[in-house]
Amino acid sequence: MEFCEEKDLALCGLACVLCSADDCPGCKTRGRKDGCNCSVYKCATKKGLDGCYQCSSFPCNEDMLRGIRNRAFNKYARQFSKKELLTRLRTNYEYGVEYHKSNGLKGDYDLLETEDDILRLIRFGSYNPYKRCPVLETEHFMLRLVQLEDAEDLLKCYSDPDAQQLFNADRCLNDFRYQTLEEMQNCIAFWLKEYEQEAYVRFAVVDKSLGKAVGTIEMFGMIGQYKTPQGVLRLDICFEYERVFLIKELLTLCSTDFFLLFDVAQMITKAAPIASNRIQALSELGFRHYELSERTHSWCLDKIKI
Repeated sequence: MEFCEEKDLALCGLACVLCSADDCPGCKTRGRKDGCNCSVYKCATKKGLDGCYQCSSFPCNEDMLRGIRNRAFNKYARQFSKKELLTRLRTNYEYGVEYHKSNGLKGDYDLLETEDDILRLIRFGSYNPYKRCPVLETEHFMLRLVQLEDAEDLLKCYSDPDAQQLFNADRCLNDFRYQTLEEMQNCIAFWLKEYEQEAYVRFAVVDKSLGKAVGTIEMFGMIGQYKTPQGVLRLDICFEYERVFLIKELLTLCSTDFFLLFDVAQMITKAAPIASNRIQALSELGFRHYELSERTHSWCLDKIKI
């Protein structure tokens, strides 16, 4: 099986680009050439749509949309664009994710139990961040699993009194205020051990222009040990990056990907009263002030249904 981009995506969401039927040019081409009795094809072409993902009535009761794979593919195209869906399908194919098994058995997308599992596999190449931690990018930053080699860079953040006063250490075992390289190394080793036990993911925030870790982001949720639909996001970053547009850039990435990656319905983070830039960024992104007895100065964002 090869990735045949010219076959495109079927109107119902079938990935014709990954179809193993060599004698089929793809649903769209076949329908235009030979006529088509498919009710989805007739409906979408009558409405002038490129696919069901563009339809205001999606998802409907069409037989081809009852399977979770087709619904998930359409949801992804609706949220991120069909072009991005095809890009992710190609990338996953190149990394060994199978749409159809060579022996005719169901592929990797068919073996998952929920639409969100399939959406995670499409977007991140895995449906479990503890099996394969994704690398995420924005204009200025890259997020990847923290490494012991980050210790020297991260010590600049975790030894800075200005940065320390903005940390979210609520319900943690320590306050993350370090002065020595050994303390930072021990902390990272602990984070990695927690990752192995599927407690949380601690991402290093890497400044792409410098190639250095300038902070960390922690997140956990339903995927992993805690099984909570209310994920807690911790953002620690060097004080010079505590600027509204940079914080918004990072939080926009989190609000785009973390609901899906960690399967949470709600995301909570902390902004101390002194963190005026962070509070402004949170407010502009739609977070609302949310006080809890066990977590003070919290801000909350709810998942938006696709």
